[in-house]
Formats: sequence, structure tokens, C-alpha cells
Amino acid sequence: MKLLVASGNRKKLAELQALAQGLPVEVVSPADFDRPLPEVEEDGATFAENARKKALAFAGAFGVPAIADDSGLCVDALGGEPGVRSARYSGEKPVPDRDERNNAKLLRALRDVPAAQRGAAFHCALCLAFPDGRTFEVEARWEGQIAFSPRGSNGFGYDPLFLLPAWGKTSAELSPEEKARHSHRGRAMRMMRPLLERVVAGSGPAT
Repeated sequence: MKLLVASGNRKKLAELQALAQGLPVEVVSPADFDRPLPEVEEDGATFAENARKKALAFAGAFGVPAIADDSGLCVDALGGEPGVRSARYSGEKPVPDRDERNNAKLLRALRDVPAAQRGAAFHCALCLAFPDGRTFEVEARWEGQIAFSPRGSNGFGYDPLFLLPAWGKTSAELSPEEKARHSHRGRAMRMMRPLLERVVAGSGPAT
């Protein structure tokens, strides 16, 4: 079975492809198809709504099952912001240095917040959609804190600021293998794996 990763984000695509290794599916990307990406307005109020919209749009456009994620950072001291607007926190325009701008804005917003009040969590909603409209969804979260300055060069997005106190490291200081074992996206993908295995075995997905 072909499984399309519904994302044009190369780093997110690579992460999801790695997390799907070992599954009895052929993981493909939009670049494997000679057609334009569907335009999806991520205007949902929740991560799950946005993931569902993307998965259904890609499954319908490409005619194969598609898996989409919507992820973001929710900071306690900011009432859950940036939340579903995590990627667009510093502006709507997808400029090359948007990650750096987002991180800089977050640090400014938390400038006077002490360490004990810098709790945060990464959230991930994954949706598997089929061309006939069936969907299956899971959600996971990863608890941590916001560091006072960026650290590490791995990962993307807010990884350099997402501190894991028990390890004394940020997400960007973890190896890709460590991150896959512990991250919100890794947890969500492991929750999704049994469904994919049942689909390939012929028992079909839940609706």
C-alpha cells in the first residue's frame, strides 16, 4: 500500500518517513507525483481539525491514503499560545528565517517569566485519510519548558527552545533517533502504527 505523507515541509517529511520505517507500506511524498499540491487553508481551531483537512485534501487529490500531521507548541504562561498558529507566530509570510523569527518572538514574550513558570508542551495530531473519505486520528503531547536561549542544531521549529529538564537538553540537542523515541510526533506515529498494520492486513480502518 502506498502511503502519502501530506506535507511539503522537507524536514517534517523526513521525520515522518523515518518514523514509518518498518511498516509494510511504501511511503511516498508529493514530489513522487507529477501534479500540484492541493491548497489547504489551515484555519481550524484545533490541531486535529487542521490535520484532518490536510489529510483529506491530499488523499482526494492524489488518490492514495494520506497521512498528515498538525503540530505546535502550547506555552502555559501565554495561555496556550502560539498553539495552532505556531508556524505563523511571527507572521503569515513563509520567509526562509521564519523559525528564527518565531523563536525570537517567543523569547520576547517570555522575557520576564521565571524558569518555574515556563512550562510548555508540543502537541501533535495525526490523521490518516482515505480517498473515500474515511479517517482515523490520534493525538499526543510532549511536556517540557521553554529555555532562555536557543541551544542545539538538530530538528526545526521551536526545537532549540524546547527544554527537557530531566535530560538537561533541548529537543535540538537530541539525536534524530532520541527525538523519534520521545517526541510528540514519534508518540503519535507509534499510536498510528497498529491501524496501518491492520489496513495492510486487510481488516480495514476504523471510521
